[in-house]
Amino acid sequence: MSRHRGGALLSTLQLDPSSGIPLYRQLETAIRQMILNGALPPNSRLPATRHLSGDLGVSRLTVKNVYEQLTSEGFLQSRQGDGTYVADIATTELPLEIPASESAYPADRLTASRRAALIAASRSTTRLGGVKAFRPGVPALDQFPRKVWAAAHSKVMRSGPDDLLGYGPPGGLPDLKRAIALHVRDHRGIECRPEQIVVTAGAQQAFVLIALTLLQYHAVAWCEDPGHIAVRDAMRLLGVDVKSVPIDESGFDLGYATRHYDSAGLIFVTPSHQHPLGVTMSLNRRLELLDYAQQNDCWIVEDDYDSEYRYADRALPALLALDHSGHVIYTGSFSKSLFPALRLGYLISPPALVEACTAAQTLLSQNVSPLQQRILSTFMLDGSFNAHIRKMRSLYRKRRDLVTDCLSQHASHLFELEPCRAGMHLIGWLRQSSRNEVDVAQAIWDSGVDCLPISIYCDQQALRPGIMFGFACAAEAEIEENVRKLAAAIGT
Repeated sequence: MSRHRGGALLSTLQLDPSSGIPLYRQLETAIRQMILNGALPPNSRLPATRHLSGDLGVSRLTVKNVYEQLTSEGFLQSRQGDGTYVADIATTELPLEIPASESAYPADRLTASRRAALIAASRSTTRLGGVKAFRPGVPALDQFPRKVWAAAHSKVMRSGPDDLLGYGPPGGLPDLKRAIALHVRDHRGIECRPEQIVVTAGAQQAFVLIALTLLQYHAVAWCEDPGHIAVRDAMRLLGVDVKSVPIDESGFDLGYATRHYDSAGLIFVTPSHQHPLGVTMSLNRRLELLDYAQQNDCWIVEDDYDSEYRYADRALPALLALDHSGHVIYTGSFSKSLFPALRLGYLISPPALVEACTAAQTLLSQNVSPLQQRILSTFMLDGSFNAHIRKMRSLYRKRRDLVTDCLSQHASHLFELEPCRAGMHLIGWLRQSSRNEVDVAQAIWDSGVDCLPISIYCDQQALRPGIMFGFACAAEAEIEENVRKLAAAIGT
């Protein structure tokens, strides 16, 4: 390219002084893009700073600074006594065009990645904005004892060691592990040593650590269907062959699994309060499952979902409390019992697995905030945690009853309510089974009320259409009004 053609190209640039972007930045970006898309090929000579500044109506210092910046980046090179040239870059390694979007990486390249496509398609990554009645899985944030928590926070910040501002010990603080061990002993009948506990950033991280540590590529895992979306999708991302097992009146249908699938390397269950159907796994089924795990040398991951909140009867012992062969890994979370932003959970495993799970956690994300861990251990060990659980159990029973009464009064023609004996949500089965539950849920969302369609939790099973209503986060004064709104939005 001649000097004149290079000068002509650059002289046609339109810089906008009113854009808010500095003129030097506009010129720098324009020249860089012209080099990348081939408009200024290698060894093209650029106009002298004096000529270009006159053509563009900017100061010579502006042009000089741009040339120097692009030279330092390797786009230009200065030849002593001969001016400034486009560097001899291997253009075959550069894109011919700059993508129109802000991203320098084309979206179609990302969607071509199977793993990126699976992540994007996962229904567990969908997030609804804000917190409204009747969002499932959200506790009564309006009733959290902020002053008590703030006092624990203040105490830790004033008198805690400097180490609490660091990364913290792998696997969690000893004080919090001791508090968790006492809690699961008193409330779930689990006898474990604090050293068997790994503190995690919520239950979901615990599931990923377990799968990453225990399962080989193409290993078989049996998962509940309907069931935990993120567990299922995360294992598939790791190359695990997930087999969906239906739920019957006794919980996880072990007979179905053994008849239809190869032996499992891991079985994922929510026995205390099946998510999302709410079924409690019978004692006989629990013992059969433990016997299967021992006979086939496979792992059981027990997610003790919503175990703190039962309203009609006492909870059966946790699977881990019944396990004498060391095949159960227990997971728990404080997101439902306290608040989701805390991002603290834990797993309890046989001693031989603790080191591997701890190392996997360090590799993936470092340790959970030791400051938050110490605040939580203080909150638990002084009795505040148990007091909060007792208060919430009573409150949630009240809110459950009020939501049930209002739905029965204003929407009984729309829903057949499933009895709710535990947890933080109830299910309303659509009386008109021909209606699309996703459309019904959308109408409810559009009315300003939250809910979730049951079908999003299904993998292979086709259930009767139903809607999940979370009652824990619904303030009593607003429940009837919100039920009226959703009933009006759905219509007859």
